[in-house]
Amino acid sequence: MSSYGIPPKLYILINALCFQLVWWAGVLAHNQLILLSILLLIGHFLLSTSVRHDALVMCVCGVIGIAVDSLLVWFGVFEFANIPYWLGLLWFYFALCLDYSLAFFRKFPIWLQALFGGVFGCLSYLAGAKFNAVMLPLGEMWSAFILALIWSCLFPVLLAVSSRITTVDLALENRR
Repeated sequence: MSSYGIPPKLYILINALCFQLVWWAGVLAHNQLILLSILLLIGHFLLSTSVRHDALVMCVCGVIGIAVDSLLVWFGVFEFANIPYWLGLLWFYFALCLDYSLAFFRKFPIWLQALFGGVFGCLSYLAGAKFNAVMLPLGEMWSAFILALIWSCLFPVLLAVSSRITTVDLALENRR
């Protein structure tokens, strides 16, 4: 996956920085800066040479993430003051990172993917709670335990799903 005239390493850096902007905008301003997140998503697609592929990965992996977070709300692990539209946009941008700035994790053994997912996925939500973006009614310790378990499974699964979509897309492209 490359982009128009932008060196691949620079595109990966842009992808990572834009994800950070979407995360901080959501965590600090909640729904007030969703326009920024929308513009960054649009910007990704304007620079992408694989729009259809990126849209498919974004939709499939983003919806998986939104479903997981919705279940966590349903089961009382998370609470939000308002409907967190920003979180849906964050999931969509996170999904776009799987083939770019997070793709290097595919080279790691699954146990290491699980470890990184468990640690950093959990820390992301705990940091969000410190900024009052999400409330953790079960407390930090139980929430951290639950999130670490979920993310240790979720991150390798999302990497595998995005990789599989890439493999299928490349096979279909080669048939043409």
